[in-house]
Amino acid sequence: MIQIREACEYDAKRFAKMQLQIDGETDYMLYGAGEREISTKDAKKRLEYFADLPYSIILVAEDMETESLVGFLIADGNPPNRMQHSIYIAVGVLKDYWGQGVATCLFEHMETWARGRGIVRRIELGVLCENQKALRLYQKLGYEIEGTHRDSFMIGNEYYDTYWLSKLI
Repeated sequence: MIQIREACEYDAKRFAKMQLQIDGETDYMLYGAGEREISTKDAKKRLEYFADLPYSIILVAEDMETESLVGFLIADGNPPNRMQHSIYIAVGVLKDYWGQGVATCLFEHMETWARGRGIVRRIELGVLCENQKALRLYQKLGYEIEGTHRDSFMIGNEYYDTYWLSKLI
C-alpha cells in the first residue's frame, strides 16, 4: 500500500536516497546519474526549509510494506504577491513503481493542498518532449502544453526540447 503525505525531517535520509536512485533510473530528470550530491544533512535542510514555507510543499509516496520512499512531488510557490497564485512542480517516482498510479496520487494530493490554500490558480511544470509517457499522464490530469523551450536540456552531447505545461484550478 502506498501512502501520500507531506515530507518531514524524519524522511531526510530516505528522501536523499530516493532522489539519487531516481536520478540514476532515467534521463528525464534535471540531474543525471551521479551528478547530484545530496547528503542526509542537505535533504534535512531542504525539508525543514519547505516545511516553513506557506506557499510550497514537498509530498512523498511511501510504500508502507517496505517503509521506503518511492516518489516525491515538490510544489514550489512564490512569495511575491503577484506570483502567489502560481506554483511550479517537480515530480519523480522510482522505476519499479512506474505505471502503478503513484504520480497520479501525488498530483491529486498536491491539487487538494493547492485548492485548500485558496490562492493557487496556476500549476506549471516542464517535461522533456521525448518523455511521452509523462506527457500523456500530465495531459490526462488536465495539463496543457503552453510552449516549447528549445534546446533546454543537454544530455551527453545532444540537446533536447522541453514542453512547458500548465493547469488552471
